[in-house]
Amino acid sequence: MTSDTLIKRQSVLIREGKIKQVDKFSKIKKNKRTRVINGKDKFLMPGLADMHVHMPELEKIDTLLLMNIAAGVTHIRVMNSKVPQKEIKERIASGQLESPKIYYSHIIKRDETYSGPEADSLMVTIKNQDISFIKLFSLSDESTFDNLVRSAQKYNITICGHYPTYQNEGKTVMVEMEKVLKNKYKSIEHLAGYNGFETNEQLQEAVLLTKKYQVYNCPTLDWDIMAYDLQYPELYKKRLTYRMLPSKYIQKWESRYAEAIDKAGGSDKVTVARDKYKEQFKRKQYILKKLYENDCILLIGGDAGNHFQADGFNVYEEMINWSRIGVDNYTILKSATTNPAMFFNKNGQWGTVETGKDADLVILAKNPLENIENIATITVTITNGKVFHQKKLLEKIIR
Repeated sequence: MTSDTLIKRQSVLIREGKIKQVDKFSKIKKNKRTRVINGKDKFLMPGLADMHVHMPELEKIDTLLLMNIAAGVTHIRVMNSKVPQKEIKERIASGQLESPKIYYSHIIKRDETYSGPEADSLMVTIKNQDISFIKLFSLSDESTFDNLVRSAQKYNITICGHYPTYQNEGKTVMVEMEKVLKNKYKSIEHLAGYNGFETNEQLQEAVLLTKKYQVYNCPTLDWDIMAYDLQYPELYKKRLTYRMLPSKYIQKWESRYAEAIDKAGGSDKVTVARDKYKEQFKRKQYILKKLYENDCILLIGGDAGNHFQADGFNVYEEMINWSRIGVDNYTILKSATTNPAMFFNKNGQWGTVETGKDADLVILAKNPLENIENIATITVTITNGKVFHQKKLLEKIIR
């Protein structure tokens, strides 16, 4: 916005995308051009970060970005992409797309091997591009892992992603947990690696090492829930996204889900597969709870893409999943705001409501510290110097 923006009662003055003043309303430096957003009886907090986002085909990028803004997501971490990320950057830079702030990745896959010099060359290339981190999707061999993490440390580049495993004579081999943790592998996705321990004592030792080396975890429990139909046949109708999104979305989801169930072999077969996976899912819940109880650093990732998962809004579902296993609301909110900023070493720039920081903010009708489901009462998102109203954005998307 060219003029000032003021969040009334919360007493936050925004100018040129920055928080310029936090004070009593009467002390805010207003003028005739100051735009006032009435925050009476509402709540203000930092915008959310979705730390596990997959970019779709180019023609769907616009919808994904707008859905994230509508949900109050002001930062996203790209963990995979069906389109070259350079094209996304160019369209945003040219003003073709409204977007949250994006942290781009370089993705490593199983068919890639790196010697020491090759890894160094990769890091130099990354340094010269607008890439925030390396995401390890899959691994060719252990020496490639060693070379990548050594070179990443040398060039001060973040490396994270799926737990490092590789194939050897037809068997899956895990890189040893302490080796992964102490080599500054910054975040682990989907709680992988931890579920390979046979005893709770071994798991506890790994959790303590996770805390010692300050490794982040992005659990993405909701991916499991929907990928393995854990809310089939009726529980999915109680999801926040099901209840709050436009009926056109729901109708499409219902139709596609019915087709998917038929394709998977019908209700009986899906139910058997669902029940078979339940114990594995309980184990993942247990792992997350242990990480939480031991003060390990957590990140919220929506990992949307399955049925009844909406881009941006799926962050809400992940928050609720954590709450159900006993994670407190403050920790959940930190995992979607301040922890992501810390992950990118940007905690001096965003993640809290403080003078001098980016004005990436959301306004809510109800307090999510009292009930985490109140995160679904976000009505306004402020980012990139603009104010977005959720209702208007959703109307634009489904038009």
